[in-house]
Amino acid sequence: MKYLAARGIARTRAVLYSAPFLAAVLPWALITGLFSGAGPAPAQDSSATIRRLVEEKRIINAHEHVQGEENTATLLEEMDALGVAKTVLVGSPWFTISLYERAGFTRYDENNDAILAMAKAHPERFEAWPTVNPTDPAKLEKVRKMVGEGATGVKLYLGHGYTSRENRYIFHPVAMDDPGMMPLYAYLAEAHIPICFHVNPAKPGFLDEFVQVLKANPDLKVNTPHYFMSSMVHARLREMLRTFPNLYVDISFGHDDYLKSGLQRVSADRDAFRALFQEFPERFMFGTDYVVTSLRPKDHAWYRDRTQAYLDMLATEQYKTPLLPDLPLRGLGLSPDLLENILYRNYERFQQLKPENTRIEPGLDWSQLRVRMDNRAPGQALPPPERRRR
Repeated sequence: MKYLAARGIARTRAVLYSAPFLAAVLPWALITGLFSGAGPAPAQDSSATIRRLVEEKRIINAHEHVQGEENTATLLEEMDALGVAKTVLVGSPWFTISLYERAGFTRYDENNDAILAMAKAHPERFEAWPTVNPTDPAKLEKVRKMVGEGATGVKLYLGHGYTSRENRYIFHPVAMDDPGMMPLYAYLAEAHIPICFHVNPAKPGFLDEFVQVLKANPDLKVNTPHYFMSSMVHARLREMLRTFPNLYVDISFGHDDYLKSGLQRVSADRDAFRALFQEFPERFMFGTDYVVTSLRPKDHAWYRDRTQAYLDMLATEQYKTPLLPDLPLRGLGLSPDLLENILYRNYERFQQLKPENTRIEPGLDWSQLRVRMDNRAPGQALPPPERRRR
């Protein structure tokens, strides 16, 4: 049940035809059914759907980072090999690219320029969603300018709960519902420009901040990555999707540690995940969040193995991955229609959507959100929880 193998082997890189490569791959391929299709069959003919979408290059990646224009050729090559028609490039600070904490929220303007240039040079393959600093008094003007230069969305790191060694938020200098942010949300809602809004709902006050933003801007289109960071709290995700019609999520898990634990989580709780996808068939989008850089070179096998794991997780009943070589995993075995929704249709609908007078469902049930209601004033940002001292 390996959909990317044929495309990967057909690539022109000589390494893929080398004896060392074949010696390393073929034994594993024969065991897992890379070429034969052996192994437990999915609930429906999902494997054929995936193969077709890969061959036709129909997949849309709704969430990716790139260091700069120097990575364009690599990214396009991987997209071609993995069946990805289009990738959404989100603006990235240097911390995201380098994982160097002291870099913090810097060099994002440089990255914005890079992704805008990539989208202009390859408009059929890339979309640019630049970012802005929430404390910048000119942020609305900057966003307007970047939209005029081709931006089709905005990436915001407000709500990102990463804390530094000094126990301070790097990405959350003001509350999401800070009065200074409201004109930006109003503009984006009126212009039907979506936000990729990285929110950690478990941090003090964050969920209330986010809910207030959505209530004040019901027509705002939002993608909250990583299952709204609620893949362990389905009741929260279900309640948010039920209440806010223009809220979407992407299925990326991010860094390898999170990806591996996420694959295991889906495997262990397959029926609950499957029910969630089936209940909201038009609200989940494919995304990877690999972070394409020159600092940490990643070869084709690296990208293929991770993309394959995502596709197997969605399409198969059982699979194996080199990311977790000793663990047989259970996949969701989703229907062909649902797979097509997740892999490209939902993103197309999301971008084409022009909400007006959206009705938010009444009675948000905070007991389902599994987060304590913090006593905060509107627009107030609460500090991070104190670190436990040993």
